[in-house]
Parts: sequence; structure tokens; C-alpha cells
Amino acid sequence: MSVPLEVCSRIDTIVSRGRKKYLGLCLFLGAAFMSSNALALAQTEDELRKKLELLEARIAELEGRLENQEAQDVRGKGHHGGVNLKRAPSSGVAHPAFVQTEGEPRKSEVKEAQKAQETNVAHMKGRAEGGWQAAHDKDHGFDKEKFHGGVTLKQDSFFGFQTILDAGYEVADNIDFTFYSWLWTSPNFGRSRVIDGPSGMQVDAGGNGLWTEVGMGLNFRFFNDTLSINPQFGILNGALLSSRIVGRGIRAAEGVVPSITLNYDNGFFTGQAYVAYYAAIRDERARDFIHNWVNVGIKPALFNFKNVPINSVGVHWEHLRFHVDRIDGSPGTLYNWIGPYVEFALPMHLALRFAAGADLKGDVSNEFYQASIKMHF
Repeated sequence: MSVPLEVCSRIDTIVSRGRKKYLGLCLFLGAAFMSSNALALAQTEDELRKKLELLEARIAELEGRLENQEAQDVRGKGHHGGVNLKRAPSSGVAHPAFVQTEGEPRKSEVKEAQKAQETNVAHMKGRAEGGWQAAHDKDHGFDKEKFHGGVTLKQDSFFGFQTILDAGYEVADNIDFTFYSWLWTSPNFGRSRVIDGPSGMQVDAGGNGLWTEVGMGLNFRFFNDTLSINPQFGILNGALLSSRIVGRGIRAAEGVVPSITLNYDNGFFTGQAYVAYYAAIRDERARDFIHNWVNVGIKPALFNFKNVPINSVGVHWEHLRFHVDRIDGSPGTLYNWIGPYVEFALPMHLALRFAAGADLKGDVSNEFYQASIKMHF
């Protein structure tokens, strides 16, 4: 039995309409899904941005607290008798040529919180910007957060003007690798020439071949950075130790200088002890020296003083001995200083320290003075 043509046409029309409705439904569902997904992504991005803004505000607050703490308790480790180039962050070290224990502040808890916040911000920024950036900035494979140090401009009544760079890098928990460069600029330690003067033959000091000291070591930190011990070994270059007449020969590695520095800072008291032996190792090996100092101070917090731009005040003692004379056989003390010091906290991670008093030896002068300006990084 054949199906009427009209019935077939009717069936085709119904099927065609069904397909169109099905396709329309699929398109509608697809558009609705894409729209909802885009809305969800937009909401997620807005939430991430809001969280990012909160984290950045928190970091700014922590940095503000940290700067206030630095203004009251600069800790570091090395400014001759004053600001401790204490590794802030990683803690302290470096050459004590700067000052003593107060350089950069101790900021263990604050720094850990800040570092965690910065890590989260870095990851969230990567997601919000559509990428995955590293959470830590690295240079040459080293972590910037583990570096610390400072540059010191220093002048005193015996050595004259000096520039010191000291720094450290945390290599393990409570251990830093330290290194320094100490540039002495007094022409008395440089190249000299013998001339015929009005009183006969005399030595005329020059301005080249100046004493240049570089060294490295390890800094060990104890009791939450309250105590640190920093042994170092340096190389001396110039024209002071080796020649019979100072300055007659300019030599690289004319001497070595092993040293050790102890720093103490508990928030109320601060102190530093330093001793170094300057030994000639080349040619005539004319002379060796011992250089050492001790200083102790108190901080304003001990008396509950606030908003005082002073890190500490105390007493500074320093001693330089001509320990071995292989030419004339007449060693002895060159100076023996003792007097008060004051150290000021300045903005931008700066510290100013000044000491003055009496020279108990009195051969060079009856009095001494010493000023240091250090910028931490």
C-alpha cells in the first residue's frame, strides 16, 4: 500500500521543523554556557585583583613599620665602632670597618611576614595578568633577599679618609658568606721617594700605591641575631708592610690580615669587639701591626625614649700597635684612643657616627676624632 504524497510532505515538514528547533536549542545552550563562563572568569579576576590590592596595602603597612623600626634600631655589621652591618635581613656581618652592631635593624618576624606576602602577590599578579611569573627576582642565580651590606665613608685623625664596602650573602641558616674592600687613601701609606731636602736626605710620601685591602669570611649568627661572630681573611696590597722604607716598592699581596669581629645587640645594649693582625709576607717583610677596638653603648629604648633619632651612645676604645719591626727592632703602640661616641639614625637607611676623646699614648696627638657615614643596602 502506497503512502499518499501529501502525507510524506507533511512528515518532511515536521522533521525539518524539529531539526531547526534542536539546532536552535543547542545554539542557545552553547551561548548561555559561554556567557556564564565569561561571567565567572570576570568575577574570579575581580576577586584576584581585590585580594592583590589588600596584599599590597598590607605590604606597604609592614614596610612603614619596618622603616620606623630602622630609624630607632639600625643594626648592621661593620662601621668602625658604630653601625653594625648586621644583615638585616640576612643578618649581620661584613667588615667592622664601619661601625658596630647597629647597622640594619633586626627584622626577622616582620621580614618573614613581608616575604610571604610578596610571594603571594607575585603569584597572584601572574594569574591576573595571564602568565606565571617567578615569585622571586634572581640575579645570576642568587636571591636578592639574601644579600645585605653597605658603603661607608670614614675619616679619623690617624688614617685620614677611607672608603669601605662590606657585604654578605646568606648561604645557610644563621650563616653568611661575607666580603669587603677597604680603601685607605693616606699618602703616608703610599709610594715614596728619597729627596735631598733642606735637612739632608728625607722621604717624600706620594699618592700612588695606596694601601688596598680586600677580604672574605663567614658570619655566624646566634640567639635570633643577637650575637654574631665574623672571622675573615684579607689580602693587603700597596707599599706599607714589605719595604725597609715605606713606599719604596708597590706590591700586590704584600701582606695578609686575619681578623675576627664579635657583635652584640639585644635592643637595649650594643657592643662590638674587633681584632686584626696585619702581617707582611713579601720581600723584606719589614713590619707587622695589630689593630683592635672595643665599644659598648646603650640605646634610647632602655629609658623608654621614643621618637629620638639616636641609635646608641657609649664609649669607644681603639688601639694600633707596631707589633713587629724587622728593620730597627723597635715596636710599640702608635695610638691608644678612648672617648665617647654617639650614633644617629638618618632617613634612607643612613647612619652617622661620631667619636672623640683622648689619645693615651700621645705620640701622634693628645686627642682623636672619628666620623663615619654608612648607607645600607
